Amino acid sequence: MTERKNQETGGQSSRALAQALGKLIALVLVVLAVILIERYCTVEVPPFGPDAKIVSVDGDSLRAANGAEYRLFGIDAPELHQTCSEANGTSWLCGRAAKAKLTTLLKGGNVNCAARATDRSGRVVAVCSAEGVPDLGEAMVRDGYAIDLGAAAGNPYRDAEAEAHTARRGIWRGTFERPSDWRQANPSSGD
Repeated sequence: MTERKNQETGGQSSRALAQALGKLIALVLVVLAVILIERYCTVEVPPFGPDAKIVSVDGDSLRAANGAEYRLFGIDAPELHQTCSEANGTSWLCGRAAKAKLTTLLKGGNVNCAARATDRSGRVVAVCSAEGVPDLGEAMVRDGYAIDLGAAAGNPYRDAEAEAHTARRGIWRGTFERPSDWRQANPSSGD
């Protein structure tokens, strides 16, 4: 009889161990399922739309609320710390002015971008629009706060640049260093 009680006790402890192990395995499976669902099934909110938070980084770059960065296709704007000269030689903060101009254009909302490529910094290069502004890049060039990138981009805004130059708008009202030349001369500027 004692042997039978030992077998029953041993059987009960084996069952209890099996149940505990089963519960542990079930818990591990639930945790794995949650991790997989979080990683592969999370819906990402699109960065654009009527209520999207889009900000200008500088005169030719945007940042969406989700952290994604976009560079406007076909243009190059003065860098944030870059200065330009008025016709009379007075210096002005053309890089800050370019950022302010892009910020003003974005205030209309409804920003939408069509990707063209990815640049060496990992940003999406895109043609973007905002409410009342069909092409932000063209508007920046036409208002004199950016230049056409030229042949490398297929001269998309050559006519807008010529119009800004003739009307002496923005950076064309005096003298300026091409943004690419300024970046090369100021590699540690962080722009």
